[in-house]
Amino acid sequence: MEKINLPFFYQCGAQLNPLTKLTVNVNDRIPIYMASFPAHSYVYTLLDAFPVLTVCRSTGAELIKAILEMQKWVKDTPAEKLRELDSSVDPLFGDVVDKARQFETIVIAELQTLATYHVTQKGAYSTPDLIDRAEVTLPQSIQDKIPENVRDEIRECGRCLAFDNPTASGFHIIRAVEGIMHLYYLTVCKPTKQDRLESWGAYIAELRKLNDPIVKETIAILQQIKDNDRNLIMHPELTLSPDDAFTLFEIAKGAIMAMARSLPKMKAVSKGKMTKIIP
Repeated sequence: MEKINLPFFYQCGAQLNPLTKLTVNVNDRIPIYMASFPAHSYVYTLLDAFPVLTVCRSTGAELIKAILEMQKWVKDTPAEKLRELDSSVDPLFGDVVDKARQFETIVIAELQTLATYHVTQKGAYSTPDLIDRAEVTLPQSIQDKIPENVRDEIRECGRCLAFDNPTASGFHIIRAVEGIMHLYYLTVCKPTKQDRLESWGAYIAELRKLNDPIVKETIAILQQIKDNDRNLIMHPELTLSPDDAFTLFEIAKGAIMAMARSLPKMKAVSKGKMTKIIP
């Protein structure tokens, strides 16, 4: 997936279109020459940056070739002869204008066939944030306490939420909660073994043994997610609606924040990843 630079397409059209409006005569040779430089630059960039454009490619290459041939003639011709009547010169400029018109027509038609979509905003969240860095929806103090694998799951959840893949979004945010839940269990229960437990029920049972009022509040959120979402999402026949996924995202964030508050800050190691807990 690549983000489309919409202003580039606007600028490309703005630089190409004036060339298509010119006529082939002695007085328009210099205007055609001047207009050819930005048109050449944008057409070349368009074809280079968007290999998905295939139909217009040959016409674009012909336009670039015609521009270079015309520019060479102007460069090699003394200034006083640029406006001389010469029927053998007109085709050089005419070819540039004709190819520009052809390319503009074909590229407009091809752009209409591309599978381009507008990503609708989800709640109050910034779409770029959901797509690239969904972890910033958490307070910085919480971000400082979650490991990189949990960050990755939250990012994947955000992308899925943004692109209307609600069931996948739910799957990833549940994995994020599970990642924090194990660290939370190790921190507050202080077991002698560091192994992961076999189920959410096992984690919740161990947490209940603490009989701590604050932990009980966290248990209530985990129990809600377990009963209403986690167990169901593991069944392939279940699909979440966009509203269900958004609601789960909010509830799961609450669970992550409730657990992360009890965790120490993570320590940055190689390549900036947060993978070790500061003692």
